Amino acid sequence: MKFIIDSYAWIEYFKASAIGEKAKKIIEKKENELFTLDVCLAEIKFWALGEKTDFSKIQFIIKSDSAVVETFSNDWLEAAEIKFEKRKKHKNFGLVDALLLAKQKQLNATILTGDKHFEENPKVELI
Repeated sequence: MKFIIDSYAWIEYFKASAIGEKAKKIIEKKENELFTLDVCLAEIKFWALGEKTDFSKIQFIIKSDSAVVETFSNDWLEAAEIKFEKRKKHKNFGLVDALLLAKQKQLNATILTGDKHFEENPKVELI
């Protein structure tokens, strides 16, 4: 199965939290094909800096376990449209969340996240 691993899921995985244990079952299942958006690496690095954690080790694991997907201007423009629509129901729906939905369509993958903004979306695995 194909999964886009959201920053939320990766961070919980690296924290080894109870939620991270749920993510671990999907991340470490060899049959799964994993993707991580480049922008998620930036979010994870921001978290690592705050935690004083070695991001180079985290990045190595992410790149070993998943394909890092580059985003382009057309992806961001599609994300703007998605964000505009989602904000009609969810006032705090973010641009990166919308980008995940845009890339989800392209990759035909399930998003792995704990972000409740995704509850009503198909092909989302909430942890």
